[in-house]
Parts: sequence; structure tokens; C-alpha cells
Amino acid sequence: MAIAGLLASRFKPGKLLRGIVAHLVGGLVLGIAAADLMPAASRNDHPYALAIGFCLGFVLLLVINALLQDPQESSNGNQTQPMLLLIVPFLVDSLIDGLVVGISNGAAQQKWVIPVAVGLEMGLATLGLGTLLGRGAGRWRSRLAGGMMALTYLMGLIASKYLTNDLHGPALTGMLAFGTAALIYLVVEEVMKEAHSRGENDSGVVNVAFFIGLLSVWLLDSSSS
Repeated sequence: MAIAGLLASRFKPGKLLRGIVAHLVGGLVLGIAAADLMPAASRNDHPYALAIGFCLGFVLLLVINALLQDPQESSNGNQTQPMLLLIVPFLVDSLIDGLVVGISNGAAQQKWVIPVAVGLEMGLATLGLGTLLGRGAGRWRSRLAGGMMALTYLMGLIASKYLTNDLHGPALTGMLAFGTAALIYLVVEEVMKEAHSRGENDSGVVNVAFFIGLLSVWLLDSSSS
């Protein structure tokens, strides 16, 4: 994320690259939710905690999405936008992503998949934010945005450590379900929606990347079992 902030004022990824990476990340995240997190939450046999945690996960993100306006919708050409208005939704998303990665990673068999997939998604988000902030303004805004997003992501990771250290039974099931709902929301409402928005590359090659990501997680879990 910090590197993406530095690159934002100098590099703008093309539609093909954005589409491939977004679909690949979507497949990886959805695959890890289906192959690892859902079974981990189900095997503890606490259905009420699972339902409550899952509902809290997606309701929280629905509320955040409703309260915080999408900065891209407020942008107008090369006009400089207020930095706070643009960056707050991204900071909230970064904090939630760090929390979700920390909660979910303990249950995954392939522990590197979730951090890499979400890190790629957040890196692209930071690159997009930095490019938007750099329109008609100094490059320092893009660099500061990358640093702030990296910091809030780290805060989410640290918070998850304290939340999951002593969790057992229904509480652990609820937290896993919360993380699963948040990751699925991330794929459906953020990554895929952005990847299929008007003007983006929606070719067959790009769409295949989603299934490659999904199959990769499935194969990794199959080979390790």
C-alpha cells in the first residue's frame, strides 16, 4: 500500500491489468472463504454464534458503505478533490480489511493466501486513490494516502491479535463468521463491482482470471490435506 501510494502519481495501470488482477484477487478471496473459513466456522458446532457473526459482518459493511460516499462518484475530471472526503472511506475499508485478515488467517490452511490476496486488492485500491488525489495537486497527497492506508491496515491487524488471542467456542465461531461475511462482501460489492463497472475491460481473458484464482486455492487445499 505504501509503495502504491508512491507509484500513484507516476503510474496508471491499464484496463487489462486492472481487470486481470481484480478477478484473480476476487477468486483467491472467495476461494479461501469457501475452502477454509466456512468449514472452520462450521466444525465448532455453534450455529447461533455463526449466524450472529455472519450477519454482523455484512451489516457493518453495508452500513459503512451507506454512510461513506464513494469518492469516485464525487470526482469530476481533473478537479482537485478535498483530501479528507476522498480518503476516509478508504481508511475505514483498510482498517476493516486488516481486522478481517488477522481474524481469518488463523483458520486458513494456507496462511499466506489471505494476506497476499487482500494485500493485492488494497494495493490496487491505494494506487487508484493516489491517482485520484494527484489530479491537479501535489504528489505528496498520493504518498501520504499510501502511508495512512498502510498504517490503518496495521492497526486492524494489531486489533485482531487482541480480539482473537483468548477466543474459544462460540466467540471464535462468531469471529470467523464475521470475517467470512466481510471477505465475501469485499469480493461481491467491491472487487467484482469495480471490475465490471462501465469502461473496464470485461473480456474472456479477464474473466478467466477469477476461476484461476478460485482453482488455485482449491488445489492448494487439496494438495495439503
